[in-house]
Amino acid sequence: MWGHLMPWRKLISYRLAIVVTTLLCIGYGLGILDHFWERSFDREFEWPPYVDVRDYVINKILHNTTLPATMYLSENDWTLNRPLLSPYCNTSTLGSKNSLLIIVKTAPGRVKNRQAIRSTWGLSQFAQHDGVRIRTIFVMGKGSSEAEMPELQAENRDYGDLLVGDYDDTYRNNTLKFISSIGFAYNYCWNEGNHEKIPHVLLIDDDYLVSIPNLVDVVKRVAPHERLYTGWRFDSSPFRFVFHKHRVSLFKYPFDRYPPYISAGAVLLTHQTIQEFYYAIEHVRVYPYDDIYAGILAYLLGIYVRHNERFQFWGSGVSLSEMGALVAIHGYSPEQLAESFSS
Repeated sequence: MWGHLMPWRKLISYRLAIVVTTLLCIGYGLGILDHFWERSFDREFEWPPYVDVRDYVINKILHNTTLPATMYLSENDWTLNRPLLSPYCNTSTLGSKNSLLIIVKTAPGRVKNRQAIRSTWGLSQFAQHDGVRIRTIFVMGKGSSEAEMPELQAENRDYGDLLVGDYDDTYRNNTLKFISSIGFAYNYCWNEGNHEKIPHVLLIDDDYLVSIPNLVDVVKRVAPHERLYTGWRFDSSPFRFVFHKHRVSLFKYPFDRYPPYISAGAVLLTHQTIQEFYYAIEHVRVYPYDDIYAGILAYLLGIYVRHNERFQFWGSGVSLSEMGALVAIHGYSPEQLAESFSS
């Protein structure tokens, strides 16, 4: 009798093994298993190289040189961050008061986007509005083809507004564009002997429609010494789904959620925040997503992430005349930008 039951037991065990294996594979693919091993952000968050970033920044701002350099492990060396091309500074009118620097994140091949901005909200006629001097430049990495560099050099000769970093222009290198932007904004025109502390900086993507009058209205309400980090705020968690293009492994980010952050599409910063970010970057390991990296910097520094609905992440395709109080709207092709601006 018991002998007749043995094949059934083996069959049940075999089927059970298949079910368990299938469930584990599904759980792995959906990222469910990763959630069991995530660490609590609220209780355990820390970031390499695990130094007191806020203490370091305070000492740098106060010019405290008595602390040994070994107290703070270095992660990023600004002296190695030399751009291949820089915007011209000999015609710059920006100063430490009533000035706004707009840095547009783009890519070498997106010439049409840059031209659309230059002919719309980046026009020279907007170099000053309501007493605020404005300059627009473009940040990017180097192209995949050697033939692109001479084209970029020629473009920079014509417009003098390109900041080209010495790294490949890829999606995962957007954080390096962010770092280049912070470095240029903090050391604005330093090499020209005309270093100015730019009071306000807007970091923005090249597919945004911007209302310069509304932007100036926001800027004039915030003093440069305030710790401003504002735009469209997100509170999110890492994608663990294995087949998602933005999937994040536990090795890269082991915590169950991200710190609050502003969408990298449009970020408004004051000089105070630029300065603190600049010093903090030296001791905060790079993360491949630029908006989350900025959120990590803000969290370690204790800078509040301020949501502002006037910076619209979700594109609505409205024209400039229909923007109302909005500052920036996402989702415009070069053709849509020109059409929205002209209407």
